[in-house]
Amino acid sequence: MPRNLWIGLPGRLRELSQAATAFERGAELGVTQFTSLGGQVTTVAPQRTARKTKFTFDRLSQDDATHLDRLARRIDGPGPVVVIDAVTRNLLDPLQAEGRSPGGSAAPYWYSSGGGTGKLQLSTRTGAARDAYEWKPDSATTQLSWHRRPGAGFPVAPGMSVRFTLPVSWRVGPCATRLHWRDAAGVYLSSAAVTGHTLSATVPAGAALVTPSGIAGEVGTYPLDGAVLTIDDPHIPTAPVNLLSADQAVGRGATTQWSTVGLTLSTDAGGFVVASLPANTSGSLAFDPAGQNNFRPVPGRGFLGPVLPAALRARAETCYTTYFDASGAFLTFSDGWAPSEVPAAATHFTCSISFGSATAAFSTRVGPAKLLHIDTTAPQLAGDGCPAMAVTGYTDSPARPLPYRNISIDLTEVTGASI
Repeated sequence: MPRNLWIGLPGRLRELSQAATAFERGAELGVTQFTSLGGQVTTVAPQRTARKTKFTFDRLSQDDATHLDRLARRIDGPGPVVVIDAVTRNLLDPLQAEGRSPGGSAAPYWYSSGGGTGKLQLSTRTGAARDAYEWKPDSATTQLSWHRRPGAGFPVAPGMSVRFTLPVSWRVGPCATRLHWRDAAGVYLSSAAVTGHTLSATVPAGAALVTPSGIAGEVGTYPLDGAVLTIDDPHIPTAPVNLLSADQAVGRGATTQWSTVGLTLSTDAGGFVVASLPANTSGSLAFDPAGQNNFRPVPGRGFLGPVLPAALRARAETCYTTYFDASGAFLTFSDGWAPSEVPAAATHFTCSISFGSATAAFSTRVGPAKLLHIDTTAPQLAGDGCPAMAVTGYTDSPARPLPYRNISIDLTEVTGASI
């Protein structure tokens, strides 16, 4: 198991030093059954079921026993109780981790802020799961946050190692990841941030909740499946692969690794390739694979996306990713900077960057750059959730020798709870 049991009210989480001698983890199925006179059986079940958990401890220490006793008797407040057991890995709700939200609203799981609003909408992708949502930021700096209710964030305790990984489709773009720390009342304290798809950070003193957030970095449409939030866990997220050669990635080597229209390529004193575009001239730049005439083999199903150096991206007008089948016939193309999904029949593709005409001449290095691909068939860490729970059963049996205690505690997931 990656960790011991953490249990308590927000801001008062405690890690129990002893593993439970009995650990039952099930669900309140709520299924009713009706048998007709003809013998036909009909069952009725709710759409979602509540988690039920039971822990039994043998010879628990006095401090741990006192902590559980106060929770059961609601001495420090009515709840709900936070439970992060040893089996839970991805703290996101199971549907939330899959980018899904039933009921026609994304509000229970996500909200936008900073630099624009964006739009959360039901997915229009072919083969998208039922109730799957996608994110359409209206600005490159718009932030999307992952929501947990009740409360203002996911429960944490100072000293924990928290890791958040953005959804799969985001990882092939110029994304940024953030963790916002809050106190038990939900008041913002500070943030940790990184450029990239995964952020690991240690919970600072005073923090009781964390809000994971991300910035896609480009305007476009982004599916929400594949996000992962873990604590004290060795999970390594699936990372994209840079399809550019080592020289192309850093922007060095022979200029024949790039093809241009309107631009000229040269090499500066440091050995880096420089692209120059005269005034009042349009053009294009492509990262060519050796001997492929700009056609690259598709590495597999998934998403593709370019990430360019800031100066080159600021001057570029758009990016064209064009897909072809095994016979070389055109299939489709994407004309935006957001990651594009590889069509099922595609075997090759081209990727080129266009530049519009401008009154000022332009010159900059072509690297460092990335042409990223991520395999969407690779399994992601499933969401398990850390739902709010209520103590529904409690037995305290003093053991010998005192002060050790034998304790049994039952918990049931609750909805609509208040903190």
